[in-house]
Amino acid sequence: MRSQPRLHRESLDRTLLLDACGVVLGEPMEPLFRAVASSSGLRPTVVAQLFRQRFRDDLWAGRMDETSFWTSLAATCGLERAPAEWRTVLDQSMRAMPAVSQLPSWGRHARLVLISNHRHEWLIPRLEALALTGHFSELSISSLTGAVKPDQAAYDRLLGGTDLAQTLYVDDKPANVAAARSLGVRSLLADADGRWSKEVDAWLGC
Repeated sequence: MRSQPRLHRESLDRTLLLDACGVVLGEPMEPLFRAVASSSGLRPTVVAQLFRQRFRDDLWAGRMDETSFWTSLAATCGLERAPAEWRTVLDQSMRAMPAVSQLPSWGRHARLVLISNHRHEWLIPRLEALALTGHFSELSISSLTGAVKPDQAAYDRLLGGTDLAQTLYVDDKPANVAAARSLGVRSLLADADGRWSKEVDAWLGC
């Protein structure tokens, strides 16, 4: 298994596990599906279904490399090559969400860990560009770990050394939240309006 970025160590008792896209950064896949649909003439819902059926698990788990993904996605959608704009749309969609402004405060009260189904080639440069990596003690990214949420293995590698009673997990996907709760982890579903961040504040006593 490839090693994960470990950015700094904390001695704090509490652990706050945060999903990346939909919680810290904007969700890029729906904008990508719309861009692919525009290029191919397919409906965005069809592109999304093709992604889930043919690419999702292998791409997120690191079994398919990025170049192969773009080539195969284009071919599956009837195109000779993937337009460069697809990657641009993906990058630009990962904007900082409102919770980013609260990371410094949260980091004074808890050890922050990012846990994401993503490609490290996409996610890490965006985090670095927004100067966010320094807030996290660890980045657990599925393309490096090979473990994709909601599979239990994605959580086990992070929960082994934590006090579950002092751990809070936030994700925007109901299936991922349910999986964490089944392991005894207090979990919040991130709503689009960002109300969940107030619950984090209350849990941390900010």
